[in-house]
Amino acid sequence: MTPRLHPREEERLRELRRYNILDTERERDFDDLVEIASQICEVPVSVVNFIDEGRQWFKAEVGLGVRSTPIETSLCGHVILEGDFVEIPDTLKDERMADNPLCTEEPGFRFYAGAVLRTEKGLPLGTLCVLDHKPRTLTPHQRRVLEVLSKHVMRELELRLALAQEQTLRREVDHRVKNSLASIGALLSMKAQRATDEAVQTALEDASIRIRSLSSLHAELHDLAQGERVELRSLFERIERDLRQLLPDGIRLVIEVGDDRVSPSLANALLLIVNEFVSNSVKHGLQDRSGSIAIAIRAGDDGWSIACSDDGSATTADAERAALAKGLGTRVIQSLASSFGVAPDWSANGSGMHLRIDAAA
Repeated sequence: MTPRLHPREEERLRELRRYNILDTERERDFDDLVEIASQICEVPVSVVNFIDEGRQWFKAEVGLGVRSTPIETSLCGHVILEGDFVEIPDTLKDERMADNPLCTEEPGFRFYAGAVLRTEKGLPLGTLCVLDHKPRTLTPHQRRVLEVLSKHVMRELELRLALAQEQTLRREVDHRVKNSLASIGALLSMKAQRATDEAVQTALEDASIRIRSLSSLHAELHDLAQGERVELRSLFERIERDLRQLLPDGIRLVIEVGDDRVSPSLANALLLIVNEFVSNSVKHGLQDRSGSIAIAIRAGDDGWSIACSDDGSATTADAERAALAKGLGTRVIQSLASSFGVAPDWSANGSGMHLRIDAAA
């Protein structure tokens, strides 16, 4: 007998697809559950299955050897129309299964017991079931184990769904923040170009550089999978493009970086160090709006380093003031370096400012 459709079949199928479990690879978490069910219930076959449109699909199975079967021969297709737990001591004495080739042909399934996998809305998705080739019954302890294991399957599905929804929401928020930062940076840059007061123009340019660079970092982090490391070359290619648009035409910027990948916290620190050095060079070192700024970044298993320099007019006295972290930019660099247990090294001799930070792993 072919199983009847659930009274709320369309809604049930929408719920099933919402979990994104169909046609996924086998996983140890589910395989362990069917192995436990098979051993505790002392049966050769145990499966976690989901009743899809036209088929039943097995997320995990012991003793079956297939991943799906037609809905016409599905035992669980009947069971999900009933209560939370169904036990059939002899399938050939049950009118729903007495003509099912899976039961009548050798070696047929003569015993069935299944705990229904039910959503919080009460809709059945499938079952965790056990089967045997001979008639029998389960003990109360074995029934209880199947019920507990079925609840564990649903908790796992609900947890995965919640995590997927949280990640979707986080990425949407990240996307909006990234776009907002880029818009604010562009707006500040436009206002800087229109400002007639040099001090106001410098302040707006400085703020624009900081925000546009943070937007670049946010864009890079937005594209990362959870736990993935930041690719420095990709990040600083974005940073270099943004900074070149914001710097005066007479200033040349070169950022050299390898294909290293680092943690988001280190990427953020390196970005801010570059921001502050470039900003200070434009405001103090390259006062005639011409010259060059060079940045070299290296990161590896043995640690990381960053070297920044310009060819402005900084003197030894300027380097000493930078080492004392008197200004906002140098205080930021000092704080970032300290967070990694190192100190910045400033030097100058009248032909430009030099900054180097080395950190061992």
